[in-house]
Amino acid sequence: MTARKNLLANSWLQLVLVMIVVVLANLWSSDHFARLDVTQDRLHSLDESSKRLVASLDRPIVVKAWISKGLSAPYNNHEQIIRDKLDELQAYSGGRMKITIVDPGTDAELLAEAQKYGLTPLEQKVTESNRAELRRIWLGAVLLYGDKQEVLPSLTDLSALEYDFASAISRLKQKPKDAPVLAWTMGNGEPDLVKPDGPLREMMEQLARKFVLQPLALGGPGAIPKEVDALLVIGPQKPLSDRAIYQIDQFLMRGGAAAIFVTHTRPDLRTYRATRTSSGLEPLLGHYGIQANRDIVMDRVQNGVMRFPVRVGNRQSTREVNYALIPQATDLSRRNVLVSGLDGMLFPFTSSIQVAESLNPGVEAEVLARTSASSGSVQDLKTVDPTQLTGVLSSEKRGPFAVLVTLTGPLRSFFETRPTPPPDPDAPLMTEDESPEEPPMVIEGAPTRLVVGGSADFVANNLAFMLNLADWLVQDESLIGIRSKTATLPTLTATTPREQLGWKGFNLLAGPLALLAFGAARQVWFRRRARRSGVQG
Repeated sequence: MTARKNLLANSWLQLVLVMIVVVLANLWSSDHFARLDVTQDRLHSLDESSKRLVASLDRPIVVKAWISKGLSAPYNNHEQIIRDKLDELQAYSGGRMKITIVDPGTDAELLAEAQKYGLTPLEQKVTESNRAELRRIWLGAVLLYGDKQEVLPSLTDLSALEYDFASAISRLKQKPKDAPVLAWTMGNGEPDLVKPDGPLREMMEQLARKFVLQPLALGGPGAIPKEVDALLVIGPQKPLSDRAIYQIDQFLMRGGAAAIFVTHTRPDLRTYRATRTSSGLEPLLGHYGIQANRDIVMDRVQNGVMRFPVRVGNRQSTREVNYALIPQATDLSRRNVLVSGLDGMLFPFTSSIQVAESLNPGVEAEVLARTSASSGSVQDLKTVDPTQLTGVLSSEKRGPFAVLVTLTGPLRSFFETRPTPPPDPDAPLMTEDESPEEPPMVIEGAPTRLVVGGSADFVANNLAFMLNLADWLVQDESLIGIRSKTATLPTLTATTPREQLGWKGFNLLAGPLALLAFGAARQVWFRRRARRSGVQG
């Protein structure tokens, strides 16, 4: 009887211990998250920057998502994936993140709350019983952090889901006075970055979430305002004045970061004529150690596409043409955070760039992108007609060519042996100060960051890089790795006829040769086995 009681007591004790272990495991797992992710860039695991970001929250944050139930393709798995990503973020938040996911349906109170936060439903085309209709669905979220809020109106792009949440949390944590100022030059033929329907509209909308954006008209009295952290100079179509160049030079001397995208060829796609342009920045860049060549790079093998008018009979339409003057660079500096997550970049109407062998002490140069070995460059191109660029030109030099370069470190002023240029007549002030003081010239600069590209049209064709660049210029690299973790299809690199023949031969012969090798090895093994056992094969 006693043994039976002991056995029963042991059973109950084991049951209690198992329950305690289960409870403790659940408590531990609520603050820890583990996932086996074998993808190349760990696309389905949180980046270390995301973990540090949510772990550094100093007060509670509420994430409320409005997601409709029963969504059809392509949104049928969105709710589960969004929930998993939020749960993973919550696990590293130290208990400071609270998540609520609701389906507003026809609930008037929930619909009114969504509209109060600025969320609007999306329209999805649904086909049922051979009948197509538009259905209003909800796929948005709002993040509340104290008296601040961030709205994510459309969570349709799952590849950017982690970045969307991480960047929203980063903005919530950022104090208004700490927002970096990103300026761009204007008045010399540069593109209008704030044009409502312009190609750079999406870029500016995303930059406006994190930066204070400010246009600058150079050439006037005074210097570029001290509050400007980074400067963009995108494709001036006419030479900058000596005063404007002096202001850029002194901005870099003070430690300000800049990205300069020059262009030396302006195409007219109606007449197919190529017009030479000059920004006047070539001597300044050459003094720093970067030469933007007055050529144009083309690649007939590895390139982007462009729409051109074609006439068929009496009808005229447009079609996409592989265009040699839009070389695609896939030879990227993978160790540099600016391009580490990118597969390739397009460089329309680009010039090649050379880096001087001798740079200022402490200055380091790095080529971020090169065109392929199939590319070529021409000094004086007369036409941009795609039909005239199919064959190698007599004056063409062979690639590869550098087309995007960075300089980091302390530069020396271009005006070290030159007088300070006077302000341009009638040039507008960059600030509201009516009598700006002329700061003393700086000869030996503070450490800075400078990016030089050979294509102004590059900016509108490489949004991911430009967003990375803005963070890099203000030395905020925490989100670059997250943004680069997008599930994109790798670019197919064009192969030469010889490579194609080699792969065909491999496909034809590899299987039979492997079978022959396996059969021969098996025969040798059987013979050795028979010899050991004394049986004649």
